[in-house]
Amino acid sequence: MSSTAIIAIIVTVLVILVAYAFISQTIERKRKQRQRQLTASKLRVRDFKYMVSGFPPGFLPKELNLLVYQSLVDACEKLTELEPKVKTHVEELTLLSKQLNEAKQRPATQKRTPLKTPQQVKEAQSLLQALNSYIAQLQKLGKITEAQMQQFTAQIKRLVVEITVDNYILNAKQAASGEKERLAIHFYTLAKKLLAKESREVNYQPQIVKLNDVIAKLEQQVAQQSPQRDRAKPGDEQSNTEWEEFEADVNWKKKAVYD
Repeated sequence: MSSTAIIAIIVTVLVILVAYAFISQTIERKRKQRQRQLTASKLRVRDFKYMVSGFPPGFLPKELNLLVYQSLVDACEKLTELEPKVKTHVEELTLLSKQLNEAKQRPATQKRTPLKTPQQVKEAQSLLQALNSYIAQLQKLGKITEAQMQQFTAQIKRLVVEITVDNYILNAKQAASGEKERLAIHFYTLAKKLLAKESREVNYQPQIVKLNDVIAKLEQQVAQQSPQRDRAKPGDEQSNTEWEEFEADVNWKKKAVYD
């Protein structure tokens, strides 16, 4: 065999090895990318399922509710693309798509479901943080417009104000049931002040009127009691800047919303 033939064979082998290495690296890179997408999709499905079940029925405005459901359907569709042979993905996608269509058909309602326990308030605050962060990511990725983001953000801000009021009222009722009328007045007053502050954007006047009536009745009770009675220490006064704190504390998973 001539030296030319030997060199040709060596070159051919080297080309084959280089091609094999390149193909192997490409396959491995695609495998890792698929695995990242699969993990991200499963996390998104889990998070949005938690969000769907975490908010009480009728709590979110229709637009936000549809956004959450659509995001869950999108994440499930991605999961179905990545694992088409997994039957549960297909079944879940079918069910969620049906629920999304049903949600689209429901009329929008202006009345929000009030929260009835401190635990509900705490969970709703956490979920609204997550939703607010997700909406900001959608806008950065060009999935929604600036105007849509502002609309969603305004709705979340309103919910934050209202659930903070829910929490004040829960604390007030608890204080009143324990015959701590002064402390109850304190919490009702905080609720009224917060609503008055936000009344420039939303008409909270009917709620403020009701709170004034409740406060007046409690003050009447206090006036009829002995000055020594009901000297409860005032509770820690919560700031009326809940929305600013809320925005500053947004810390939901910011990893690959769309890998």
